[in-house]
Amino acid sequence: MNIKDRQMALRYLKNIISSEYEPEDMDMFYHQLSRFSTELFGFNLRDLLDHGDKRVSSNDKSDFIVNLVNGKLCRNSLLAEDSTYERVFNIFDARKSDYNVDITNPNFDKNFTLICDAFDLPIESRNVLQFLTFTRKNMQIRRLLGCFNDGINNDFMDEVNADFVGAMCKIPSDQVKESMSPNGALVESGILKHRYGDNSFSPLFLNLLTMNFNTCKEVRDVLIGSPLSANLKRENFDYMVEDFDKLCDILTGGLNANKSGINILLYGRPGTGKTEIAKTICDIAGASLYTTSETQEDKDARLSNLAHLQTVLKKDDNSVILFDEAEDVFSLSPFSRNSPSKLYVNRVLENNKRPVIWITNNLEDMDRAYVRRFTVALEVADPDERAKMNTWKGIFQKHELEISDTELKRLVHKYNVPLSVMDTAVKNAKMMNDTGIIDYTIDNLMRAMTGKVIKNKRIDGVKFDTRLLNTDTDLEKLAHQIKEKKLNNFSLCLYGAPGTGKTAFCEYLADLLEINIIKKRASDINGMYVGQTEKNIARAFAEAHAKKAMLVFDEADSFLMDRTRAVRSWEVSGVNEMLTQMESAEYPFVCTTNLMDNVDKAALRRFSFKVKYDFLNPDQVIMAFQDFFNQQISKDEISDLTMLAPGDFAVVKKQSDLLDVTDKSELLSRLHQEQKIKDSYKTKTKIGF
Repeated sequence: MNIKDRQMALRYLKNIISSEYEPEDMDMFYHQLSRFSTELFGFNLRDLLDHGDKRVSSNDKSDFIVNLVNGKLCRNSLLAEDSTYERVFNIFDARKSDYNVDITNPNFDKNFTLICDAFDLPIESRNVLQFLTFTRKNMQIRRLLGCFNDGINNDFMDEVNADFVGAMCKIPSDQVKESMSPNGALVESGILKHRYGDNSFSPLFLNLLTMNFNTCKEVRDVLIGSPLSANLKRENFDYMVEDFDKLCDILTGGLNANKSGINILLYGRPGTGKTEIAKTICDIAGASLYTTSETQEDKDARLSNLAHLQTVLKKDDNSVILFDEAEDVFSLSPFSRNSPSKLYVNRVLENNKRPVIWITNNLEDMDRAYVRRFTVALEVADPDERAKMNTWKGIFQKHELEISDTELKRLVHKYNVPLSVMDTAVKNAKMMNDTGIIDYTIDNLMRAMTGKVIKNKRIDGVKFDTRLLNTDTDLEKLAHQIKEKKLNNFSLCLYGAPGTGKTAFCEYLADLLEINIIKKRASDINGMYVGQTEKNIARAFAEAHAKKAMLVFDEADSFLMDRTRAVRSWEVSGVNEMLTQMESAEYPFVCTTNLMDNVDKAALRRFSFKVKYDFLNPDQVIMAFQDFFNQQISKDEISDLTMLAPGDFAVVKKQSDLLDVTDKSELLSRLHQEQKIKDSYKTKTKIGF
């Protein structure tokens, strides 16, 4: 035990002996005191009392201890001539001055004082904290004090031990209670974690105690780290500029007014740029953004870390805190580890001194009581292609690396990854002077992060040509009329056999109108929980509205099913939500389906145009044969090919490229095989047209 620990130990021993508390087990107390004196003074006090001067009766033992501790014993008072007594007094006289030091003096423990200064703790809380930290690390004094109070089992950290801790620290018990209460300095600062009525030390604070500091700034640097820097500008968020500007205004207003309880929630699937939005709006607001540590094992520790930041930054009027991956903190799931109490989380959201930007990928498990406490909540959707292009360009410019427009477009189409991953990949390319390393870097990083391999997006082999559309409406003429009239709030239902070019026409129309396109499949919309499908439908329309984009639903029959066939309530509610959203859609909306008979009749009435797709007519088959295989063919040779679509030609084209097939008869044979599959399907399932 070093000199500081001996001084503290003797201080607390003096306090307990001079207090009104009596040991619950006197014999155990003497036993522990004996062990304590051996460690503190180097001699066995029990042996001294039991086998030393016989004139010291058992009734005088407590007086002897009090006098020994307070330094009142002298050699003549007990007529001590025994060598054991001689040893006791020689040791005590030599060290007597060491034990008269005030351990609450700031100069007593510089490291502890600097930590308390960083947290701006009042003197009473410092005294309590000093006692709690010392008894936690010194097992011998814990055992000794345990003879007086069973609070030792909880490290004396609960309010029920306030009287005892007050006696140890020589301060009123009310001050102890205030320090350890949920609203007290030790809990609010995050030094103590308060969960379900119990207090415990935060891991970060315990880590601070193991470090050596020379200045208070060094402690602050460990607690708050360096502020995050923005990598993007406002123009990178043109696809959501209205929401982006509102977030900036709210944050700026909260900072200027120095308001408590400012909480911004950004949610949405991974990779949508939520963190970059947070960094950029703080940059525009002139604020420094600090982030909590992302300790996955202990969610309470992350909230304690947030409390540390709130305390240390409370006087910094231009500071903001980022709390990333917040889903576990707000989760109501019984499988979420170490979820804090609801009351504590509510208090965090209502009383935070510095604004907090919370980021989560999943809002499904969050209690709505939490949601209503946020200043603003915004779902962040995927950026559009133009925004992704600008982001990639900015990263290449940052690293002074050139790239062709073709290669840039390929990267945009292939990857939808976080900005940090893009930046690392381009930095590696600059370092190695090889842009080919970009794919290698991203593929391996994302595989490590997600466990999935990124595959190139499938490029449909169909060569889209409006001449190969066999529809009951002239779609090319319709598309140009829509463009000329600058229509926005129109809707299309494209139905017919698969492979006839329904989705391809949507892409053609979006390019013609020069607007973004958002495509959703049934797997993107249908949820596994009740109510999730309706939410996904609403989010899809909201995303289209935010991006001013054309929204395309493939396989729409799966969530626009005829309600007369529904057997479950959620099947009806999903259709109802779709109909409601269709009524208020402000931008182009398209549904494609192969099974028209399955679509709800009320939904059909809401489409501006309903267009039937049919198989290629003979002239179109001849045209497709020329386009795909660069060969002429007569009507007689294709007279029995009446159920082909452009997609069938694309399949046979891929086969011919793989197998080097160029013979016309072989190509025709393969087209017949594709038709045979459709013919078999037609006899079993009626396609709705």
